[in-house]
Amino acid sequence: MQKDLDTIQKSLIAFFKKNTNQEGITLREIANNIWASHPQTVLNKLNQLVLKWYFTKDDQGYRLIRESITDHVNDIVQLPIYWFAQCGNKGKSVVNEYSQEKIPVTIAMLGVKDVSTCFFVRAKGNSMEPKIQNGDLVLIKQQASYDINDYVFVIHNDLPKLKKIIKKEGKWFLESVNRFFDTMEVDKYDETKVIGVVKKIIKDM
Repeated sequence: MQKDLDTIQKSLIAFFKKNTNQEGITLREIANNIWASHPQTVLNKLNQLVLKWYFTKDDQGYRLIRESITDHVNDIVQLPIYWFAQCGNKGKSVVNEYSQEKIPVTIAMLGVKDVSTCFFVRAKGNSMEPKIQNGDLVLIKQQASYDINDYVFVIHNDLPKLKKIIKKEGKWFLESVNRFFDTMEVDKYDETKVIGVVKKIIKDM
């Protein structure tokens, strides 16, 4: 049963069911195959299908996970997405108060055993490029501890940031990946709280 879907959404499900390997195929080619008016229409409909639990999306692209609303999927969880522009100012308030939406993902895709402590943030800005780009979904595992090579989600003086935390000559710094951004020293009077560590990056969707 696909009563909750429009014609293009149904066509996309049929296309992905028939073509299980979409490696290298473009949105324009998909649009031509299903008689969609524009590649952007295909992208919009695929993202709608992600939110309806028919597809998941990761760094490999879109994947069909069910064909009808009656299909039972055991491997799917819905995780909240928090937007940088509306993050709170005190640690867990970011997690507890500012969820804007939820997205279905498979546990296998996440690669995290305990998803109860996980959430997504939507990256904003280009200070972490090319590792993390504007609009990417970044999976965060809530924990205060981190390793030296981890990227962390940190609240620094009321601002939520994705950074690396490094120590030089007895001082702590927030470091960006983009070399055009300065490393920021964490002053002893700054309010800084590590919310969690980056576990996965899903490209802009």
